Amino acid sequence: MRQWLAVFALSLSVAAQAGPVEQAQAVAAIKEGKLAIDVRSQSDYDAGTVLNAVRVDDRRLVNQLKQVMTDRNLVLVIFSSSDVRAGKAQDKLMKAGYTSIINGGSYDELHNALYDVTDDPAE
Repeated sequence: MRQWLAVFALSLSVAAQAGPVEQAQAVAAIKEGKLAIDVRSQSDYDAGTVLNAVRVDDRRLVNQLKQVMTDRNLVLVIFSSSDVRAGKAQDKLMKAGYTSIINGGSYDELHNALYDVTDDPAE
């Protein structure tokens, strides 16, 4: 009986983990005007970010979003300094009940996929 409970608990934890980086979906969502959440450091954010992005400290991510976003089905793109860090932030949001979080991966890769040097609004 304990073995079945352990298997069941493990399957639930795997199902709740963040998914892979979905760069093409992230680019399309950002170009459609969806909100992007930048969980990098303040200094990295100040050096540049992507269109429609707001910086949220990843330690306060869930609490801050709960205060301003009551609809947990809204599409959000999350990105950070690395794919792993973005995945962890996505996982936190999914565990808090947000269902449409697109993992944009690392800022550098997302930025390169979004902008040609000639159309980057930050350049």
